[in-house]
Amino acid sequence: MSSKKSKTTKNSANTNPNGEKKITPISAKIVLLVFGVGPLLLMSLFLFSKGFFNSPI
Repeated sequence: MSSKKSKTTKNSANTNPNGEKKITPISAKIVLLVFGVGPLLLMSLFLFSKGFFNSPI
């Protein structure tokens, strides 16, 4: 007779029982940096390259 082993699934540390991923503080900081500060830096670099901040005098 073959013995049946029960299959257990390992839950990741970043998932809750519903299968949704937890938001860790590190991932929240990365999202804030990419989507919050990133566009501001890109816009300012673009404006500097076009001479927006140069005085007309």
